[in-house]
Amino acid sequence: MTLPRIVMVIASGISASKEKAQFLISSGISTTVGATVFNLTLMWGICLICGTKNMTDKPDFQPEESSPFKRLKGLRDTGVTIDKETSYTAGIMLLSLIPFVLVQPVTAFNSFVGRRILIFITLVVSLILLVSYFLYQVLDPWMQERSLEYSKYENLLAGFLHHVQRHARGKLINEEGQPDIDVIKRLFHETDRDADKCLTLAELENLILEMQSGKVVDVDKDYAISKILNSFDKNNDKIIQEEEFVEGCKKWIEEAAQLAQSDDSSSKKILRKASELLLIAVEKYTQKRRDEIAEIEHIMARLLKHVQTQALEAEHLVKDDGTPNIERIREIFHQYDFDGNNAITKPELEELIGSVKFGEVEINREDTVKKVLRDFDRNGNDMIDEDEFVHGMTRWLNEAINVTKCPDKKRAIDEYDKIKWSEVDKIVYEVEKDGEINYKLLTWTFNKSVLQVLLGIAIMTLCAKPLVISIEDLSDAMGIPSFLIPFVMVPLALNARMAIAAIFPASQKSSITASLTFSEIYGGVIMNNIMGMATLLAVVCIKDLRWDYSAEVLIILVVCSVIGLLAFFSTTYPLWTCLLAFSLYPFSVVLFYLLECVFGWA
Repeated sequence: MTLPRIVMVIASGISASKEKAQFLISSGISTTVGATVFNLTLMWGICLICGTKNMTDKPDFQPEESSPFKRLKGLRDTGVTIDKETSYTAGIMLLSLIPFVLVQPVTAFNSFVGRRILIFITLVVSLILLVSYFLYQVLDPWMQERSLEYSKYENLLAGFLHHVQRHARGKLINEEGQPDIDVIKRLFHETDRDADKCLTLAELENLILEMQSGKVVDVDKDYAISKILNSFDKNNDKIIQEEEFVEGCKKWIEEAAQLAQSDDSSSKKILRKASELLLIAVEKYTQKRRDEIAEIEHIMARLLKHVQTQALEAEHLVKDDGTPNIERIREIFHQYDFDGNNAITKPELEELIGSVKFGEVEINREDTVKKVLRDFDRNGNDMIDEDEFVHGMTRWLNEAINVTKCPDKKRAIDEYDKIKWSEVDKIVYEVEKDGEINYKLLTWTFNKSVLQVLLGIAIMTLCAKPLVISIEDLSDAMGIPSFLIPFVMVPLALNARMAIAAIFPASQKSSITASLTFSEIYGGVIMNNIMGMATLLAVVCIKDLRWDYSAEVLIILVVCSVIGLLAFFSTTYPLWTCLLAFSLYPFSVVLFYLLECVFGWA
């Protein structure tokens, strides 16, 4: 919601007369402050209430034990736990207050030149912070990766339920609108291959492979298993009992129902943010992700293909009956055991990795050697003996055969390589039906997204001036203080939808989803602060306007400092802090009214 406000101020401010531009700056600063206050008070408190859970080791409070003292104790012992990355984001939010600190004493200068110099210095600092923030996210895109994390969870949830529905031979939801337990149990017994009434890691892995092969969901296998265990395995024994499977499915069905009712899921917000990135930022980020994704599955896929290519003149790695060729694998081991000590050492493995062609991906050879050693070396002596090599190669060959499901088992290696490395290439490239490979930044999908952003900016530019005039007329017609419209009503209208959408992830009562939700709030405040200040000061300098908004600046400093310091120094938000956040909103409105209308602050 930052970009529309910025376009509105720029488009209407520069084209208007000096007097009109001054009013527009007043509305712009009020809207900027109002949006930040709304996000850090009402939205922050609502998300805390929705995500609160017991933070002690004691059982949750029982209703029959309820008393005034117990309720007060619950304000302390219940709340939300967030991760360190969210605290770092709150720290960046505190840094976004630097321009406000610099511009606050501007009215203390009696000299006009002194005021203009301080305003110009603040504008330069704001622009430096804005560019630095963009570059920081491009060079170290952990904030975008955290945003994408919840999108991956949504994708897994939808794909899992779709797979359950397709294979359960019945409807997941009965006529009463409740999950059909018999259908869920039927799928459990189909997945439980050994009929021991529990799902092991191997059976879960087979379930994920079936989902991938059925084109139901495109998600990393290890990520999917980790999330399913986290949601289903209540006693943390790495297996899922029938009761746990039923309860986990019921929980995911309820989450999916809530997600379907939300018209602004995380994935949509991510797409909107992605469309605002600069072209070079997209290119660098996607290239970085493409290089980082080369994990052990991709390494082994390319390594198997390399070994197979070297073995074309000899026997195939896979026999005619579809089983691994153990004799040929042993021959390959001795081929790369250069010193003949019956073990492949790190230098020998590094030489082998160096001979493998990984295309345009620049892998870290030392890191790759560590990954292969970690996967093959079972006794931890930093060498791969013959038995370990045979065991590891056999396991990866079986993995390739199971994933590809080729009728001709000998083609499994080539197909496995295509599958795994298409996951890497599709980040930057897409393949047309005729086999032509296109750079994604040149495809219609990307260009369409850019055109939609430009069209939105054009519409906002045309509508900006009439909207601001309407706000002024509405204030006069209602007979209310003019500051209430941009400070209260406009931020409420612009952010209400986002606040409702944030309730779903927060209500999952998970530390991960809570951290992602609060990170989104802090990230929005950062952009609102530094881009808002840079835009407003730019118009002030261009139109040679005065700056007398000390009241607004003081309010944003107070609210951001209170919530920012709390979030930066603590990884737990007790429930009582929502009372603090809620109280800051009326406090800000009353303080603004007193400073502006009673004390006449300039």
